[in-house]
Amino acid sequence: MQLSFHKSFWEAQCNNEQELNGLLTKIKQEGYQGTELFLPFYPISSAATLKAHQEHDLAIITGIGTDGDTPQQHLESLERQVEQAITFNPKFINCHTGRDIFSLSDNLKIFNRALELEQEHGINITHETHRFRPTFNTLTTEAILNELPELKLNLDISHWMVVHESDLSDQQARVDALLKSAFHVHARVGYEEGPQVTDPQDPCWQVHLDNHTRLWQSVVNNAAERQEKALTITPEFGPFPYAHVKPHSEQTLTDIWQANYFIKQHLEKQLQIPT
Repeated sequence: MQLSFHKSFWEAQCNNEQELNGLLTKIKQEGYQGTELFLPFYPISSAATLKAHQEHDLAIITGIGTDGDTPQQHLESLERQVEQAITFNPKFINCHTGRDIFSLSDNLKIFNRALELEQEHGINITHETHRFRPTFNTLTTEAILNELPELKLNLDISHWMVVHESDLSDQQARVDALLKSAFHVHARVGYEEGPQVTDPQDPCWQVHLDNHTRLWQSVVNNAAERQEKALTITPEFGPFPYAHVKPHSEQTLTDIWQANYFIKQHLEKQLQIPT
């Protein structure tokens, strides 16, 4: 099994083909295997995007997010956004799915339709563990997986740290069970009071970095046990308002691109692929 690192454009400007090609050149130089594009905020056509990625020998993960005021509107947006996502010929689709304010029954209808769309289009869809979504904590995520154990998660575990105000060691058994459903990782280091530490290279956050790395290693171990050919990881430190900034400005306290590159290098060194 291999680790496949993808680069998000979250902290970068990418509004036209020239900017896209510049970013892809840098991403390739830094040793990434692909990108992760969140389509609700991505303005460039699939044809131009595919051409540029092919020229740089980079793969694509597409990100989508269901939206609307009702479960039915979320279902409709899921259908529409999956149709758009597959035009980018992605390795898979990562989805922000459903809402935390919908009932379990309503959210299960949305997740179940996503499973059907996987079969219809022959593509995997991962569902991100995220605030605002029904996967915002371990208990509701567990309830969803109990009903639909075939669902695949994108583990953004920093959100669970905030919601539970915990390093999650107080519910280790539940977390270990949930990690078995993780097929993709958003590698951002969070803490008990926020989804993103100031700088993952700062020694004051070393305990949190070590804890996240240990949890991500469990995901690697589970993927190897499933005999996956690769596990994808997207370092995902974000700009303001995720990033801490200097007072009375939006100037971040650390270089976010560099923070993501540090996480990539850290995980390349620290994560061990079982043999």
